[in-house]
Amino acid sequence: MCTVDGVMMLNGGIGDREYFKIYSPREWQFYRYILSQVVLFSEPGPILDVGAGLGFIVEGALRWGLECTGLEGSREAVELARKRYPSVVMEQHLLSEPFPLENDRYQTVIMNQVVEHLEPAVARNALAEAFRVMRPGGLLIVYSPSRFNKEQQKDDKTHINMLSPSELRDVVSSSGFVDITACDVPLDLLGKGWFGKGLMYTIFTVARWERLSATANCRAYKPTIAAT
Repeated sequence: MCTVDGVMMLNGGIGDREYFKIYSPREWQFYRYILSQVVLFSEPGPILDVGAGLGFIVEGALRWGLECTGLEGSREAVELARKRYPSVVMEQHLLSEPFPLENDRYQTVIMNQVVEHLEPAVARNALAEAFRVMRPGGLLIVYSPSRFNKEQQKDDKTHINMLSPSELRDVVSSSGFVDITACDVPLDLLGKGWFGKGLMYTIFTVARWERLSATANCRAYKPTIAAT
């Protein structure tokens, strides 16, 4: 929850038209890696992109012949997405509200660079709704910046709920997901060259110290059998 003109409001991390124009030069190919994770770790079935932004992931999935739907809180972003790629399947919807989707519909749910834009209560609702609309055994993919990533925290005012990797895993687990795997990368503390990045990755892998993490990323699954 954030304050706007002295009034407490939900969904305060939604970007406006100017915010999304920053991403307009991108193409769907930028998000191929995320689609590759769907193929590697999930099973065939419909994909839901929660907080779909300008719809690049939805577009990429559709171009590959995959069924994919996007939900996005910003009406302006949805309009820009449809203007760029008229075939994109997206709906404007605030993530503080129940998703307008049926139970057990989707095999994979993606939340790419979304959690950090959501107040804690909204993030919990979005994850609970993702769990509800996901098929048993379905895959959840979450990518977000870590709260230790000061550059991301400083440069984007819509980042209102940055989590540590362990905090992300805790909220994902509390939403009912299991088999949670961290997929984090380290901060560029030793430079952006290949040697510095390689050395930092080695240190990060060995030390397992989350304060070195640039990201709060994970994969998780909906149990195939409901808990009793």
